[in-house]
Amino acid sequence: MFLYRYSREATSGDTISGISMNGQLFLLPIDECEEWIWDSLKCTEDCGFEYIKDGNKEFLICNTNGFFADANVLEKIRKTTGMELIQISTRKGHTQLWFGRYTPQKKLKLDRV
Repeated sequence: MFLYRYSREATSGDTISGISMNGQLFLLPIDECEEWIWDSLKCTEDCGFEYIKDGNKEFLICNTNGFFADANVLEKIRKTTGMELIQISTRKGHTQLWFGRYTPQKKLKLDRV
């Protein structure tokens, strides 16, 4: 399972893994996460993405024919998007990378009747 971890000190106004210094949860929109992952992995035209949302979890699945595992790049993706690599599968030169993160649950405000 994936959870946020914090590994560096933040300065005022900084964000780390989706948490801003004022305590508000800040997550990049999923399309921006896709762009960050695309650029960070140096994907080619053979790369495509699928998006799945399940309750308070969301996943981006990157399908590619060329992938080189680089821990520094995966850490950059995690810090920037809040999405962690949770699964890799490879078959006949085709690689599938699953990135996932928790999304905030909206609190219901109940008014007295």
